[in-house]
Amino acid sequence: MNKDTVITSLFREFNEIRYAALYIDDELVFKQKEKTDDSSSGETDRYEELLVNPILLKLASQRGNMDCGGLDH
Repeated sequence: MNKDTVITSLFREFNEIRYAALYIDDELVFKQKEKTDDSSSGETDRYEELLVNPILLKLASQRGNMDCGGLDH
């Protein structure tokens, strides 16, 4: 399944989702629903996905692996 199709399906299935991103095989694909009140700029979202989120996931994963039984998600 194509990454754009996955994101479109998420938007269609879950009305609460306003933004979705997939980072697979060093390719970042992200989209935001149109007409949202609390939207940030696309460039900000891009840096968040490339820098902030991977760092937070790595930090939580390493902490979880120390003595908390790991991190599943």
